[in-house]
Amino acid sequence: MTTPLGTEEGLRAYLVAKQVEHTSIELLTGGTANYVYRVTLPSGQTIVYKHAAPFLQSNTNFAFDSARMDYEDRALEILPLLLLKQVPDSRVHAVEWHSYDRGQKLLCIGDGGIRHLKSAYTDPSLDITAIGREIGQWIAALHLCSTSTSLSLTNNQDLQANNDIGVNIYRYSYLHFPKALSDYNHDPSLGESINEEFGSRLAMDNECVCHGDFWPGNVLVNLKDGEKSADLTVVDWEMVRRGTSATDVAQFAAESFLLDRFRGNRGLLPVFLDTYASARSGENEGHVTIGREWVRRMAVHWGVHVAFWPTRVDWTDREGTQKLVDIGVEVIRAAVEGDWNRLEKTDLFNKTGGVWRQLWERI
Repeated sequence: MTTPLGTEEGLRAYLVAKQVEHTSIELLTGGTANYVYRVTLPSGQTIVYKHAAPFLQSNTNFAFDSARMDYEDRALEILPLLLLKQVPDSRVHAVEWHSYDRGQKLLCIGDGGIRHLKSAYTDPSLDITAIGREIGQWIAALHLCSTSTSLSLTNNQDLQANNDIGVNIYRYSYLHFPKALSDYNHDPSLGESINEEFGSRLAMDNECVCHGDFWPGNVLVNLKDGEKSADLTVVDWEMVRRGTSATDVAQFAAESFLLDRFRGNRGLLPVFLDTYASARSGENEGHVTIGREWVRRMAVHWGVHVAFWPTRVDWTDREGTQKLVDIGVEVIRAAVEGDWNRLEKTDLFNKTGGVWRQLWERI
C-alpha cells in the first residue's frame, strides 16, 4: 500500500499546492506508526509534519485507523491552555500546534528538537533530578486539570466519548502477557487473570485525560547553550484517551526504572514518583482522590510493563530479561495481594519516600 504523503516528494507537492514556502524536507526515522517530516522554512525555522496513513508506516500490511491523528489534533488544541493555567511556569509543555488538514490526516506542529529523554539520559550536563521533578509535576497537572475535558470529535461536553484506537492499543501488553510469562518460566494463568481483572478496565476507565504513551522516548529535551535547565516537549499524542492516571504514571515509571537500571542509575524513577505523589496527595475538592486502589492499579501496570516489554525490546540478555520478568511478577503479586510491606521493598518503591505509604493507607 502507498499514500500520497508517504514520501518527501509527496509532501513537497502538497506544500507547493498550499503555497507553503520551504527550503528543505527531511523524512525522520525511528517511528513506526506515521510518516514524520522536518520542514525548514525560508526563515530558517523548522516545523514538523505528521501524516497518518490507514496503516503502519513501518509495516504497510498492518491496518491502523488514521483517525488517531484526529485525536492528537484535538488534544493539542485544547490541553495546552488548560496546562498553562495549572502550571504556568513549567519547563514542560505539549508540542506546539500549528495546523491540521483532517482530510489528509496531516498535522503540522512545532519542532521540539532532535533528542528525547531516553537517548539524552546519560548526558552529564542534564540534571536528571530536576527533569524528573518537572515531569512529575507536569503530568500530575495534566491529570488534575482534565477530569472534565472531553475528547469527543463532535461534542465538547461528552465525557463518555473516547479514543477507542488508544484504548485498544493500550491493552496489547495485557493480552500478550500470558505468553511472555510462559516464555520466562512463570505461570501464564497469572497473566490471564491480570488481563481479565485489570486489562479489561482500560475500556471503562474515565478519570481524566491521559497522554496514552507517556514515556521518556516521547519527551524531547532541548538544553540551550549556557542554560542549566532543559526545555521538555511532550510529543506523540495520538493515543490520548480518557482513562486512569495510574497508567500514564506507571508507564513513565517503568521506563524510568529501566533507564536507571541500565543507563547509569541517575535516580529518575524515585524523583518522578515522589513528585507526582506529592502533587496528588493534597487535591482540591472536585478532583479524583488517589489512594489504595489507585496505587494497586499503578503497581500492576508497572509490573506488566517491566515484565512484558523487555521481552520485545532489547534492554539486556536473556538472563537479564528473566530477572526483569521476575521483578515485574513480584510487584504484581504484592500489589494484587495488598501486601504493602512487601511492595514497599520491591524495585518500584524501595527508593521512594513515605508519601506512597500515605497514599496506600488512604482508603
